[in-house]
Amino acid sequence: MFERGYDREYILGLFRFIDWVMVLPEELANNFKTELRSYEEVNRMRYVTSIERLAKAEGIEQGILQTSRENLIEVLETRFGLVPSSIVEVVNQIQESAVLKMLLKRAIAIPSVAEFEQLLSSIASQE
Repeated sequence: MFERGYDREYILGLFRFIDWVMVLPEELANNFKTELRSYEEVNRMRYVTSIERLAKAEGIEQGILQTSRENLIEVLETRFGLVPSSIVEVVNQIQESAVLKMLLKRAIAIPSVAEFEQLLSSIASQE
Protein backbone atom coordinates (compact mmCIF):
# COMPACT_ATOMS: atom_id res chain seq x y z
CA MET A 1 0.00 0.00 0.00
CA PHE A 2 2.97 2.30 0.56
CA GLU A 3 3.97 1.66 -3.04
CA ARG A 4 0.48 2.67 -4.20
CA GLY A 5 0.72 6.02 -2.44
CA TYR A 6 -1.35 5.46 0.69
CA ASP A 7 -0.05 7.32 3.72
CA ARG A 8 0.97 5.65 6.95
CA GLU A 9 -2.08 6.80 8.96
CA TYR A 10 -4.50 5.40 6.38
CA ILE A 11 -2.67 2.06 6.38
CA LEU A 12 -2.61 1.92 10.19
CA GLY A 13 -6.34 2.66 10.27
CA LEU A 14 -6.93 -0.19 7.86
CA PHE A 15 -4.79 -2.52 10.00
CA ARG A 16 -6.77 -1.52 13.10
CA PHE A 17 -10.00 -2.39 11.30
CA ILE A 18 -8.58 -5.73 10.15
CA ASP A 19 -7.41 -6.47 13.73
CA TRP A 20 -10.91 -5.70 14.98
CA VAL A 21 -12.52 -8.00 12.41
CA MET A 22 -9.97 -10.83 12.39
CA VAL A 23 -7.52 -12.01 15.03
CA LEU A 24 -4.37 -13.65 13.70
CA PRO A 25 -2.74 -16.54 15.55
CA GLU A 26 0.21 -15.26 17.58
CA GLU A 27 2.83 -16.76 15.26
CA LEU A 28 1.31 -15.12 12.16
CA ALA A 29 0.92 -11.80 13.97
CA ASN A 30 4.61 -11.88 14.96
CA ASN A 31 5.63 -12.76 11.39
CA PHE A 32 3.54 -9.89 10.04
CA LYS A 33 5.05 -7.43 12.52
CA THR A 34 8.57 -8.54 11.56
CA GLU A 35 7.83 -8.19 7.84
CA LEU A 36 6.27 -4.76 8.31
CA ARG A 37 9.24 -3.46 10.28
CA SER A 38 11.63 -4.85 7.71
CA TYR A 39 9.70 -3.18 4.90
CA GLU A 40 9.63 0.17 6.71
CA GLU A 41 13.37 0.01 7.35
CA VAL A 42 14.15 -0.75 3.71
CA ASN A 43 11.69 1.65 2.10
CA ARG A 44 11.18 4.46 4.56
CA MET A 45 13.49 5.15 7.40
CA ARG A 46 10.69 6.35 9.63
CA TYR A 47 11.64 9.14 12.01
CA VAL A 48 10.52 8.57 15.57
CA THR A 49 9.98 11.80 17.47
CA SER A 50 11.22 12.32 21.00
CA ILE A 51 7.59 12.37 22.17
CA GLU A 52 7.00 8.95 20.54
CA ARG A 53 10.17 7.58 22.17
CA LEU A 54 9.08 8.88 25.59
CA ALA A 55 5.58 7.45 25.13
CA LYS A 56 7.06 4.09 24.15
CA ALA A 57 9.34 4.07 27.20
CA GLU A 58 6.41 5.00 29.44
CA GLY A 59 4.33 2.19 27.93
CA ILE A 60 7.13 -0.29 28.54
CA GLU A 61 7.45 0.85 32.16
CA GLN A 62 3.69 0.53 32.69
CA GLY A 63 3.84 -2.98 31.21
CA ILE A 64 6.66 -3.95 33.54
CA LEU A 65 4.75 -2.61 36.55
CA GLN A 66 1.56 -4.42 35.55
CA THR A 67 3.41 -7.71 35.01
CA SER A 68 5.17 -7.34 38.36
CA ARG A 69 1.86 -6.75 40.11
CA GLU A 70 0.29 -9.77 38.42
CA ASN A 71 3.27 -11.98 39.31
CA LEU A 72 3.13 -10.90 42.95
CA ILE A 73 -0.59 -11.61 43.24
CA GLU A 74 -0.14 -14.95 41.46
CA VAL A 75 2.53 -16.04 43.94
CA LEU A 76 0.27 -15.07 46.83
CA GLU A 77 -2.66 -16.97 45.28
CA THR A 78 -0.49 -20.03 44.70
CA ARG A 79 0.76 -20.03 48.28
CA PHE A 80 -2.33 -18.95 50.19
CA GLY A 81 -5.36 -19.39 47.92
CA LEU A 82 -7.74 -16.48 47.70
CA VAL A 83 -5.96 -13.16 48.27
CA PRO A 84 -7.97 -10.49 50.10
CA SER A 85 -9.11 -7.65 47.85
CA SER A 86 -7.48 -5.17 50.23
CA ILE A 87 -4.07 -6.64 49.37
CA VAL A 88 -4.84 -6.65 45.64
CA GLU A 89 -5.89 -2.98 45.81
CA VAL A 90 -2.71 -1.93 47.60
CA VAL A 91 -0.50 -3.93 45.23
CA ASN A 92 -2.23 -2.37 42.22
CA GLN A 93 -1.43 1.11 43.55
CA ILE A 94 2.33 0.51 43.83
CA GLN A 95 4.20 2.54 41.21
CA GLU A 96 7.80 1.43 41.89
CA SER A 97 9.17 -1.71 40.30
CA ALA A 98 11.86 -2.07 43.00
CA VAL A 99 9.17 -2.24 45.70
CA LEU A 100 7.22 -4.84 43.72
CA LYS A 101 10.37 -6.90 43.22
CA MET A 102 11.12 -6.84 46.95
CA LEU A 103 7.52 -7.79 47.75
CA LEU A 104 7.66 -10.69 45.29
CA LYS A 105 10.74 -12.07 47.02
CA ARG A 106 9.11 -11.68 50.41
CA ALA A 107 5.85 -13.29 49.19
CA ILE A 108 7.77 -16.42 48.24
CA ALA A 109 9.02 -16.97 51.80
CA ILE A 110 6.53 -15.22 54.10
CA PRO A 111 4.63 -17.66 56.35
CA SER A 112 1.13 -16.22 56.03
CA VAL A 113 -1.03 -13.82 54.07
CA ALA A 114 -1.65 -11.90 57.32
CA GLU A 115 2.08 -11.27 57.71
CA PHE A 116 2.25 -10.15 54.09
CA GLU A 117 -0.60 -7.72 54.77
CA GLN A 118 1.36 -6.33 57.75
CA LEU A 119 4.40 -5.93 55.51
CA LEU A 120 2.30 -3.97 53.01
CA SER A 121 0.99 -1.74 55.81
CA SER A 122 4.49 -0.99 57.04
CA ILE A 123 5.63 -0.09 53.52
CA ALA A 124 2.59 2.14 53.01
CA SER A 125 3.25 3.96 56.30
CA GLN A 126 6.88 4.64 55.27
CA GLU A 127 5.80 6.42 52.09
